[in-house]
This record gives sequence, structure tokens and C-alpha cells, in this order.
Amino acid sequence: MVKTIYWQVNPDQPEQDIIQKAARIIKAGELVAFPTETVYGLGADAFSSPAVEKIYQVKNRPPVNPLLVHIARFDQVSQLAAEVTASARLLMERFWPGPLSLILPAKPQVPGIVTAHRPGVGLRMPSHPVALALINAAGPLAAPSANLSGRPSPVNAQHVKDDLDGHIAAVLDAGATGLGIESTVVDMCGPAPRLIRIGGVSRSQLESILGQKLIMAAEEPSSIPHYRTSAQVLLAGSETMLQATAQKYLNQGKKVAVVHNNISPAHKIEGVSLFHLNLGSAGSDIYQVLREAEKQQIEVLIFAPLPEATDGVTAAVLDRICQAAQNDPYRTGRDAEKT
Repeated sequence: MVKTIYWQVNPDQPEQDIIQKAARIIKAGELVAFPTETVYGLGADAFSSPAVEKIYQVKNRPPVNPLLVHIARFDQVSQLAAEVTASARLLMERFWPGPLSLILPAKPQVPGIVTAHRPGVGLRMPSHPVALALINAAGPLAAPSANLSGRPSPVNAQHVKDDLDGHIAAVLDAGATGLGIESTVVDMCGPAPRLIRIGGVSRSQLESILGQKLIMAAEEPSSIPHYRTSAQVLLAGSETMLQATAQKYLNQGKKVAVVHNNISPAHKIEGVSLFHLNLGSAGSDIYQVLREAEKQQIEVLIFAPLPEATDGVTAAVLDRICQAAQNDPYRTGRDAEKT
């Protein structure tokens, strides 16, 4: 156990003395959590295998899961990537800095522990001023989300503290992140780009720049977030099923909550707690909802009906909800209505 330092920093104009202290910690081989525009990241020197090893140990992260490397300038791409295709350059010019990660052929000097010994390295240039300042001071950072593996990603410093306090050297607290959902990941190593994970940049945005349809990669366990929650997470396929499911678990004496959204109308059910989920391009509070339900010791968390055809951040939010859920929202809901 270590004493974790918490520094309050200005999210728009981070104090340089604090940034320099955090950079020195990273250069000494320790871990620092920092905000990005998506979620909080857990940063280590990307070129130090011992430092990166600490990320896996602290998060209890499976070693088969590669890490993204965060950069602050375009010239840093050449330190890490052996090749940048014309298509990759197009996406960089359009979406960087921003919530897009690109997997490119890795240079030999990139430690194998970063790439999980794969030929490609995932690169991202965040847009958050604090992240950019830290990377400029410390160099490229290997940085997954700053949470225990399997837990909802952290969107504020308190979430980081809940999971990692006493296990990392420092946290740069710049308040809540804006997007609240992870970056989109595209593999540019093969003959055609492959969409690995949907996130802050939509599939349609990518396809409009590339001028081609994106191939959705077959499910790779290392790229799909699976969340452990103390509550049983269910998705209602219809308004009727929502009411019936809530009543079923209430009758069993369970502590039940319903998660509304701005598409499905709110339901006031006697004895049921209510949460609200934002669905839209501005951002999401899905991880805040999951963590708050845990804090309130909710036993059954039921999501109100969600849209089937979505794009952008909403599609990414639905993807994360389905990973947390223990049933298929549409098959289960509609089959239940037929029987």
C-alpha cells in the first residue's frame, strides 16, 4: 500500500507545477491517474516495461489485454508506429485530438507488455488539456481506464479513489469527464480497417471520412468490456415487461431500481428507486448510474426500453449496458410477451 496523492487541477489551464510533479512520478516508474475527455486513465511510461507491469498488477488486468498509448503530438506517432497508412492519416487529421484510438503496426521499441505481444499498438490523442499537458511533460503514456478490471470506468476522481486508493502514486483531479464513455477503437493493421470497439466517434463518422464501410471485427475478449456489478442488471424489451419485471422482484423482497432514459417515459412504481440515463451525442452517465446503484445497494437494476437503431455515443452506451446485463434485451423481452 502507498499513500496516494490527490492534486486538484484546473481542467482548462492545468497548473504547470502540479503537472511537472506528476510527470516526475511517471518518469520514476510509478502510476498517475489523469482525466481525459472520455474517462479517467491510469498512466505509466509507455517505454518502461516495469512501469507498465504495475498497471496490470494494480488493475488485476489479464495480461492478454493490450493497452492503448496516449500521445499529445503528431510527431510522437513515429516513436511508436512503424507505418501510418493514408487511411489512418485521414482519421488522425479529422478526429485527433479526440475519442478515437487507432491500432497501427508497432515499432520494435514498444514493449511487448504494452501490446500483449501483438504486432499492433493502439494510439490515441486525447483532447483534455490536463491529459495533453501531462503527456507533453512525461512522454507517451500507456493508459487504460483507471479502475479495477471489470468495474465500471471512472468518470471522476472519486471513482478512481473508490477502486485504486492506496495502490497508485497520484491522481490529477480535474472534475468530471465530458463524454463518459471510452474511445472508439479501429484496427488499421490489416488490408481493410476493422472496427474493434464503438465509443466516442461513431461508425458513420468514420465511414464518411474513409469513404468505405467498416468491417466489424469478430468479438475479441480483450477488447470487450465486461462489468461486474453487485446488482443483477436486466433490460426490459417493452413497457409491459418493465412493469412486470419490477413487480416480480419487489414481490421477492428485492431492492429494485429502474433506469429511465430520455426516449422511454418515466415510470413511478411504488417501492422502486429511479435513475436517469442520458442518451445523446453530448455524453453519457452510464458509469455514474452503475456505480450509484452499487452505492445504494440496489439488488436488481432494470433498464427501461432502449432504442434498437442507434449511432454515435448512444450506440456505445447501449453496447456497455448489454455487457453489464444478464439477459438479451430484445430477444428476452419480446419472447416474454409472446409466451
